[in-house]
Amino acid sequence: MDVPTKTIVFADSGGYDFSTEELDTTPEKTLETQRLLEADIFGTVDLPISRDNRVAENQHRIDQSVELALEASDHHDSSEPLFASVHGYDPETVRNTIQYLERHGDFDGYALGSLVPVRTDYTKTTKLILAARTTTDKHLHVYGLGGLVYQPLLLYLGVDSFDSSAFIRSAGNRNYLIPGFGGEELAQIDELEYLPCSCPVCGSRTLDDIREDRDALTRHNLWAMATELRRFRYVDESGKDIEDYLDLRFQGNEVTQRAYKTAKQQVRRLT
Repeated sequence: MDVPTKTIVFADSGGYDFSTEELDTTPEKTLETQRLLEADIFGTVDLPISRDNRVAENQHRIDQSVELALEASDHHDSSEPLFASVHGYDPETVRNTIQYLERHGDFDGYALGSLVPVRTDYTKTTKLILAARTTTDKHLHVYGLGGLVYQPLLLYLGVDSFDSSAFIRSAGNRNYLIPGFGGEELAQIDELEYLPCSCPVCGSRTLDDIREDRDALTRHNLWAMATELRRFRYVDESGKDIEDYLDLRFQGNEVTQRAYKTAKQQVRRLT
């Protein structure tokens, strides 16, 4: 993909491939695959839970993911950090799972999963993330959430890293991501010769060029997410007030503003 050599690669087990199918790998095989991929960070095999499952089935999948993580811990004998995958639809389960894994395994961080099905329930999602964050000081990764709405919220909640296909999915829907604002359908933009971005994709190409090139739109959207991330880092590292920045960042959209307000209320109760 022509990324810089210093890029850090985190290889997870692709748990959603096992959401309806039988598990067709083992922790030992997965570790070997991640090693062959030359990943910098390894993730444990996991079985995500679903809102559609019965409570007993979800609990079984949570327990099985814990067993698979501990087995991976036993087989992990290399220098790459190992993140244990964690699932739960209530904060107590998330806390108990991390505490159990801390006592019985050897992990460098934790990766919180099964959030995609509940991503529009910002109250539930932020509670789950904060439960994980307040249970461990180790690296916290969040699976499947990102984009220009969730990315600043995740950083505000103390998440260290996350993965998201939002920039790809948005491009597939012809949605142009604009740092600081959100997304805009290209079909709604028709009076500009150039788009409002100076990234390597947009800086030298016209609106019509990018409208016809989905790959270019995908690359721009990734640049937009990177820009959003760098802005947050700048505000944080320069000593400016993060909440003041986010108050401005989310004021133009009722949905995102409500999501941030929910997150802020929960964070303030913990401080």
